Amino acid sequence: MAYIAFSACFACGKPFGYNPDLVPSIRVNENNQPDPNGVRKPVCEDCMRLTNIRRERMGLQPHVILPGAYEATEDCNG
Repeated sequence: MAYIAFSACFACGKPFGYNPDLVPSIRVNENNQPDPNGVRKPVCEDCMRLTNIRRERMGLQPHVILPGAYEATEDCNG
């Protein structure tokens, strides 16, 4: 059985579906400030694309978006 997670994008607030194991995310604390020990918050594909465009313009490497990050995944119990 396939499953997909749904929640709001941390960056724009738009609801979207994603594979929770592969989706790009940011770790934040209870004040939504970046924190490497914080909770993972997913970022939608549109926001990741915009972020990568900005990064490339600044001469930085784009963030990697793993294949299947925004698709359903197979349930390991199914």
